[in-house]
Amino acid sequence: MVESLGGNLLQDRVAQGLGDFLIVSNLALSKAEDVQDSQVETTKLREELALQAKALSNRETTMYQELANLHKLEKEVKRLLFEKSQEALESESKILLLYNKVVELEEKVEEMQAKMAKLEERVTQRKVQLGQVEGELAEKVELFKKTEEELNNDVVDAYGEGFQDAMAQFAWVHPEVDLSPFAESKCVVDRQLVPKE
Repeated sequence: MVESLGGNLLQDRVAQGLGDFLIVSNLALSKAEDVQDSQVETTKLREELALQAKALSNRETTMYQELANLHKLEKEVKRLLFEKSQEALESESKILLLYNKVVELEEKVEEMQAKMAKLEERVTQRKVQLGQVEGELAEKVELFKKTEEELNNDVVDAYGEGFQDAMAQFAWVHPEVDLSPFAESKCVVDRQLVPKE
């Protein structure tokens, strides 16, 4: 596009220069016909034409320099456009990678949330089970204490009955011995019969 602008600008300037040149040439010719006798006028016209031709040549040189500058500018613009498009592609690539990472992380978060929900459900189930086990354990502890107390009573009763039975058997074998100092609540310490502490 810059090339076509430069070409159009050059063509316009050349056409303008040629138009100027034609105008000047036509003026010069008409003056030469009008004033054929005057050699001085013709020389002036030739000098003027030479100056105008030189000015046109300078203008043409300037236009070519401007066109060359436009070509340089066009190349620079194309280079910058290419660099920016490469940067845009790199940015798009990075954005795509980041987007994929975000999607991957969102999937992991969803997966972790699902696992957390399952774990919370299991914790709730375990709490219910723990409550049941604690209830059963409390019942069993109560039953154990009751059974322990009953067994202790049974042992005490059995001990008492056994002691009385032993005393009865001893009295039957040795009716002459006084058994009144003997009792379940006494024991032998240093060969003496003393109350249990």
